[in-house]
Amino acid sequence: MKKTFLFVLCCCAINLIYAQNIVKEHYTVSGGLLGAANFSQFRITNDNPNNIDYETKTGWSAGGWVNFPVSNNFSIEPQVMHSSYRYLTNSTANVLLKDGNITYISVPLLLKFGLSDKFAITAGPQVDFMSKVKNNTGSTAQENDFNQTSFSGFAGLEILPHGRVTLFGRYIHGFSNMNEKNEAQPLEYKNQNIQAGLKLKLFGKKVPADSDGDGVSDPNDKCPNVIGLARYDGCPIPDTDGDGINDELDKCPGQAGTAKYDGCPIPDTDGDGINDELDKCPNQAGTAKYNGCPIPDTDGDGINDELDKCPSQAGTAKYDGCPVPDRDGDGINDELDKCPDVAGIAANDGCPETKGEVSDKLTRVVNTNAQNIVFTGTTVTLMTKSNASLNNIVKILNENPDLKAKIEGHTDNAGDDAKNMTLSTNRAEAVKTYLVNKGISADRITTEGFGETMPIADNTTAAGRTKNRRVEIKLMY
Repeated sequence: MKKTFLFVLCCCAINLIYAQNIVKEHYTVSGGLLGAANFSQFRITNDNPNNIDYETKTGWSAGGWVNFPVSNNFSIEPQVMHSSYRYLTNSTANVLLKDGNITYISVPLLLKFGLSDKFAITAGPQVDFMSKVKNNTGSTAQENDFNQTSFSGFAGLEILPHGRVTLFGRYIHGFSNMNEKNEAQPLEYKNQNIQAGLKLKLFGKKVPADSDGDGVSDPNDKCPNVIGLARYDGCPIPDTDGDGINDELDKCPGQAGTAKYDGCPIPDTDGDGINDELDKCPNQAGTAKYNGCPIPDTDGDGINDELDKCPSQAGTAKYDGCPVPDRDGDGINDELDKCPDVAGIAANDGCPETKGEVSDKLTRVVNTNAQNIVFTGTTVTLMTKSNASLNNIVKILNENPDLKAKIEGHTDNAGDDAKNMTLSTNRAEAVKTYLVNKGISADRITTEGFGETMPIADNTTAAGRTKNRRVEIKLMY
């Protein structure tokens, strides 16, 4: 027994050295049934003067086994078998058992060393408990002639040690006497046996390798060398946007962001494309040029300085940020000044102070003559039939030297608006030129074109359009 114990210790020590290079895959506890053929004979170990020799005869064994892995390459496997050994000798001398069978309950303890998935070597002790002796013929052997317990050692080989079916073979060498040695039987009978058989595995399995130790076996692990989770097939939690914050913690998994904002980009509250940490006006849309603030409006007129031609003077969009013009410099802007080219007073809507009102009669005469002022086609050339009426107006102005005249040109809505405005202005200037050429001072006459903006008749009819193409002359002091 001491030798057996030392043998087991040596095996364990060898295994610890071998286990330093551990295979990543391993096996669970397994077990099943086995059956084998026994080729046994008695071996006489002391003086044998009669040269008694036993033939090798065939018996059988059947039982079960359980394997306990210690490491990937070493396991301990106890077995329990019902074994029948057959013994036969042709010797005529007085022998223990000439022809017979001995039945044992055999308990081998296998120390199994895996060489690969295909081969393993086995060795270990075996205890046999005798249960029955059958004496076929030729001797008087009885059960009490045999020891109830015997001890052996064995060594062997297994093919496909982890398979559903395993082929095995072993040599069993008896160490203790099988018989009760006495004067009638002075010889020492020891057993020796060659056993070959099959093992059938009923439970137990091979556990695949898990190289990264994440609990997902390599065959199922899409990232076998990176620790991951089963719900991601063994891979780490994804980081779709690559911002270093995994998708399960990232509130914006499709946009790269920062941990400060739970994986979302730095906010841009005003949506101007400049994040709030760089934006000096985070609640007002602005530009990068002004650090996220709107373009300045120095004069506060609602037109930013980049579009404002007068950034230091409040103005209007109509005049590109400049104030409404005051052409005559009388302090009344042109939009309120009824005489924008003649300095006047506020009391007279920007016109010069009047010396009196123009009589209705004089106004009617001028208006009647103005209705007869016509031009050639769409030109600014006065038709000769206009001359009589124009000369009447010249006479009135000569007779009233304090009077001033404002000539206003108008068109219908045919054609381009801008061209109509230009045409009306130029026609008013043409009338002024005629009057000046007749001796009227130019500083007594102002002109203004209104284009199609002030119709007096329906532009959808020819008659209406004719009325709208006109020159009006307004007299004033």
